Amino acid sequence: MSSRENEDFEPLVVLQFSSSTPPATKEWVIKRLTANPNDDQGAGLLARYDTDPESDKRVILIGATLSRLLIGAEELRIKKRYKNKGLTEFLVSDTDHFENSENPENLLLKSEKQRIIWEEIQNLHPMMHEHTVPGVPTKSFSSKNDTILNILHSLDFIGNIFPLHDKEELKLLEHTWIKSVRSISKPQDINKIRDYFGENVAFYFAFLEFYTYALVPPALLGLLISFSSSSDFFKYSSLCIFNVIWWTIVMELWKNYTNKLAHQWGTLDIEIFERPRSLYYGDPQLSPITNTEEPQYPLWKHLLKKYLVSYPLMLVCVAISLIMYFTYCGIQQSTDEKYPFDDSVLFIHAKSMRMAPSLGYSLLIGPVNLAYKRLATFLTDLENHRLQSSYENNLTSKLFIFFFINCFVGLFYQAFFNANFANVTQLLTSMVIVNAILLKFTEQIIPYLWKLQKKKQLIEKRSDDAQVSSAVRQLKTLTPFQGTYGDYVTIFEQYGYVALFSAVFPWVTICALVNNLFELRGDAFKYCHVYQRPFAQQSWNIGSWHYAFDILSSIAIVTNTALIAMQPTVREYFSSYTDVEYILIFVAAEHVLLAIKFFIDFAIPDVPYEVEIERVKALYESNQALRRQRANKALQAEKSIVRL
Repeated sequence: MSSRENEDFEPLVVLQFSSSTPPATKEWVIKRLTANPNDDQGAGLLARYDTDPESDKRVILIGATLSRLLIGAEELRIKKRYKNKGLTEFLVSDTDHFENSENPENLLLKSEKQRIIWEEIQNLHPMMHEHTVPGVPTKSFSSKNDTILNILHSLDFIGNIFPLHDKEELKLLEHTWIKSVRSISKPQDINKIRDYFGENVAFYFAFLEFYTYALVPPALLGLLISFSSSSDFFKYSSLCIFNVIWWTIVMELWKNYTNKLAHQWGTLDIEIFERPRSLYYGDPQLSPITNTEEPQYPLWKHLLKKYLVSYPLMLVCVAISLIMYFTYCGIQQSTDEKYPFDDSVLFIHAKSMRMAPSLGYSLLIGPVNLAYKRLATFLTDLENHRLQSSYENNLTSKLFIFFFINCFVGLFYQAFFNANFANVTQLLTSMVIVNAILLKFTEQIIPYLWKLQKKKQLIEKRSDDAQVSSAVRQLKTLTPFQGTYGDYVTIFEQYGYVALFSAVFPWVTICALVNNLFELRGDAFKYCHVYQRPFAQQSWNIGSWHYAFDILSSIAIVTNTALIAMQPTVREYFSSYTDVEYILIFVAAEHVLLAIKFFIDFAIPDVPYEVEIERVKALYESNQALRRQRANKALQAEKSIVRL
C-alpha cells in the first residue's frame, strides 16, 4: 500500500528521524511501513511526511486503515465487549456480534489503535533479500534477526516516536480529572484514564489514589495521639500495632482491587499469553511452543551479564551511596560541635546551620537516584530479557535495592547505631520536605514553563497565520514519556518513611497525606500537559512494585518495634524488668505482629469472589463450546461414513 495513495488519513503515531538520517533510509522506512504484509512482508500501515516546515522532512505521520487495525486487534488478542455477554477476544470474522459494530470506526479505542500500530512497527523486519541499509551501505544486518526499529536505533537514526494526544478526548478527560471543582473531592474515573492512557498508567493512578485514601486513618490517629497525654509506650505501641494491621489489610485489599480492575479490563490472565519483547534479540531457533522460528538468547550469556556486570556495578553504586552518607555524617557531626545549642539569641542561627548538612544531603539524594535509575535501565537492557514481565521484575529489584539503601540507610544508622533521635527527626524532616518540593519543580513546574516557552517560540517563528501542526507542537513542546518507574519510586520512598518510622514520628503520615492530595492532581496535570502521550501497555497489576511495598511492610514491623524499645521513656516504663527480659518482650511482640500480618495475608482473598465466579463461568462456557464443536465434527464424520 503506497503512502502516496492515502494522503488524507488520521495520523496516530509520530516518528521523528535524527538529523543525520540519509533521505534514502527515510524512504526505505516509509516503504517498509506501507508495504503489503502478505506480498512484501511489510506492516501495511499508512505513512507520510508532515507538511509543517518545522518538521524539516524528518517527521513521519503514521496511521492505518480500519481493516488493518481490526486485523491487528485480532492478532494482539484485544478483548472487546460481546453483545449481551462479557469481554471476548476480538475476531474479525465475528465483528457484527461485538458492541459498536454498527459504527466500526468506534469499535477500537484510539489508544488501542496506537498500540496496534506500535506493535507493527516494533515487529517490522527488512525484506528477505535485503542485507544492507539504504543510504548506509556499510551497515549490514540479518533480515530474520534484526527489526527495522533495532537497526535504526543502532545507527542513532531515531529521534523520537510517540502516539499523538487527541485534543478533544484530552479536553473531556481533564475536565473531570483536573479542572472541575468536584474533581478535588470525588474519586478519579479510572476507566476513562485507562481508555486514554492504557492499563499501565491507569494502575499507577489507581494505586496512588488507593494509597492516598489509606493514609487518612493513620494520619488521624497520629494526630490524636500526638496531642494525647498518655505515656509514650501507649502512644508508640498503639500506632505500631495499628500500622501493622492497617497496612497489611491495605495491601491485601489492593491486591483484591487490582484483580477486580484487571478482570474488568480483560487483562487478568494475559501473563499466560505474554509475547516476547520486540527488543529481545538472539539467534533464530524453532520454538517448542509456537513451532515457529523465534530469537533465542543463550542462558549462560544472560547469567554472565547479570552476575559479572549488573550485580558488581550495583554493589559499586551501593558503596558510593554509603560513602556519600558517611561523608554527610562527618560534616553533620563537626557542624553540631561548632554550633551547640544554648539559651543565647544565636539559637536560631545555630539551628539553621545544623540543618544545612541535612538539607544538602537531601538535595543530593534526588540526582543520585536519577543517575542510578538510568544505570539500572541500561543494565536491564543489557541483560536482554525475553518477556516484558521479566524485564520489569529485574529493573524493579535493582531500583528497590539501591533506593532502599540510598533513602533509608542514614535514618537506620542514626536511629539504631547512634540512637540519636534528634538527628533522625532532623534528617527525616529535610528529606520529606525537600523531596516533595524538588519533585514539584522538576516534574511539573519547570517542564510546564519550558513547554510554554517553546510554544511561544514556535508561534513567533511563523511569518504567516499558518497553524503549527499537532505533531510538531507535541514533538517540540512536550517531554518524552519515561515510564511510570519514577512515579512508583516516589511513592515507594514516601511509603518507606511512613511504614518504617511513623510509629515514633506520626507527623510523617500527615505530611504524606497532604502531599498526595496535591500529587494526585499534579500527576494528572503532568500526564495531560507535560508528557508526550505514552503507548498503551497492557498490565494486570502494578508488577513487582507490589512485592517491594509488601517487603517494606514486613521490615516496618522490625524497625517500629525496635524504635519503640530504644526510646528511653519506654525503657523507664519497663524499669522493673532486666535488660534480657526487656529485649525478649519486644522480640516476642515483633513475632506476634508478624504472625498477625501473615494471618491477615491468608484471610483476605487475592481474587474477589465475583471475579472468581466469572472466571470459572468463562472456563465452563469455553469447555462447553469445545465439546459442541467436537460433537459436530463427530456427527459430520459419521454422516460421511454412512454415505460411503
